[in-house]
Amino acid sequence: MNKEILKLNNNNQSVWIDSISRGMIKTGKINSMVEDGISGITSNPSIFQKALSNEDSYDEDIKALTESGINDPKKIFHKLSIKDITDACKILLPIYKKKDKNDGFVSIEIDPKFSKDTEKSIKEGIYLHESINQPNVMIKVPGTNEGIPVIEKLISLGINVNVTLLFSREMYRKSANAYIEGLNKINTEKINIEDVNSVASFFISRIDTEVDKVIDDKHKGKVAIWNAIKAYEDYENIFSNKNFKDILNRGGNVQKLLWASTSVKNPNYEKLLYVENLVAPMTVNTVPEDVYKEIINNEIDYSSFKNLDSNNSSESEAIGTDQLNKITDELLEVGIKLFEDAFDALIQEIKNKIS
Repeated sequence: MNKEILKLNNNNQSVWIDSISRGMIKTGKINSMVEDGISGITSNPSIFQKALSNEDSYDEDIKALTESGINDPKKIFHKLSIKDITDACKILLPIYKKKDKNDGFVSIEIDPKFSKDTEKSIKEGIYLHESINQPNVMIKVPGTNEGIPVIEKLISLGINVNVTLLFSREMYRKSANAYIEGLNKINTEKINIEDVNSVASFFISRIDTEVDKVIDDKHKGKVAIWNAIKAYEDYENIFSNKNFKDILNRGGNVQKLLWASTSVKNPNYEKLLYVENLVAPMTVNTVPEDVYKEIINNEIDYSSFKNLDSNNSSESEAIGTDQLNKITDELLEVGIKLFEDAFDALIQEIKNKIS
């Protein structure tokens, strides 16, 4: 294992890679990352769109699918992505078993065009879960108001959920409570509650990108970390509640906070700003390949953000609550739109390959 990732693991934090492709699986790149200590994989429409446009490793399968009579680009995409996620789940299955089913997950996202449609999201979540048929797959559900009942329903059916596109603490709290409600509704005669897991993907760098436009220089690059610290305090309050302790006693798992979007967007910031300052127990940091390379190739002194006093932090005064909420609401809408555009682009890429 890479010694820098081991440092994070010793702080009870997992490192996942935010990247997947057929080429990464075939060449053994994923296996190599796992040997370094990567213990999970996340995907989204942008990642698949990039893989389809940059690799020819999908061409043979696309040709075979069309020759078999499948010409719907979305159905072809599902076939391709389900195979990739299934193969990745099998690679990470030993970790899943070794970590008592609390790590080693691979995430696949529901069609972003369903982000405001509860019923379609539930239906697709069930379809993806059943098609992949691996115990360590997680279904990504956007943290929208319409997504909250999706989280609850899928969890109640024993389906692991990665709540994505969380920017605000309010939506994080809603998603955490939806997870708990889902656990309470599990039919324990049919589903083992110990097998059900979830992470809440709280986005970081995009917040600083927008907030930095409206605050003074001394606070730039700090508000997103402060916001994450406050979300972690919410996490501690929610999952130390006496009501959740009853679930713990029945074998239920805590929903971990996952730090997403942890590559810096501002070139003036340290490349590992959101890695060094977001070390906390029972969390996950999911990183793109460039940040992964920075982690494994640098000697870094990680320090837990629990050393920071969020109550006295001047970042709480750098931007008003209403203004921050407005920014996080806008970021959610922009995030959904970006994934929708990426999904349209990958469907077009499949159409191009078919023709």
